[in-house]
Amino acid sequence: MKKVIFIVILLSLIAFGAGYADEPKKYPGLESSSQLQPQPSAPETLIFKKEGVDAKKYIKFLFDSVEIYQGPDAGFGGVSLKDINTVADFMKSEFVRVLQGKYAIVDKPGTDVLRIKLTLAGIEITRPALAVMTRIIPVGLALNLGKSATGMQGSFTGSVTCAGEFFDSETNTLLYAFLTKRGPNAMDVTVVLTGLDASKKAITEIAEKFIETVDRVQGVVKK
Repeated sequence: MKKVIFIVILLSLIAFGAGYADEPKKYPGLESSSQLQPQPSAPETLIFKKEGVDAKKYIKFLFDSVEIYQGPDAGFGGVSLKDINTVADFMKSEFVRVLQGKYAIVDKPGTDVLRIKLTLAGIEITRPALAVMTRIIPVGLALNLGKSATGMQGSFTGSVTCAGEFFDSETNTLLYAFLTKRGPNAMDVTVVLTGLDASKKAITEIAEKFIETVDRVQGVVKK
């Protein structure tokens, strides 16, 4: 009987979390907040792009320290400060990793230097036992397959909310910005084992999307 009750409760929770992605949420504490706009092709993502910018001239990159968003609307819930700092450090290291070996990372402004300011605004922790269960029982598997197909976050799987703001390093003019809430593919079973795996995987995906954009702007051809 207890097992049956547990399954009923679990199915109810899955169904509750099976809806559509939330509307993008703005964080007013971000410098770029008032300029960010929704993207129909990218759920839960806001973007700003300054028109008329010669992006190709920026071939070097200068990193600010990663900022941890302090506004009352920050989405950290019960996440420990240790875990928040771990994810913030990982975010910078991933952006540095994808650039290293291809582009110069510098410590001073310049005419060809893009300054990057990364902000961690929220973390959702994976609940491993429930996340694994929803990928085993048939109804949970079906729902997660549906979420996977539409790019939605998996049931009981964590996510990260972060922003990137990109400035001309000499004039401090904002050239481009994004704010996104992202979790890995709903059927990625490698991210349901610990609480932070999903947040880290999402950050890796964001960083790799960033380097793809840089390469495209610079005319780098994939081998």
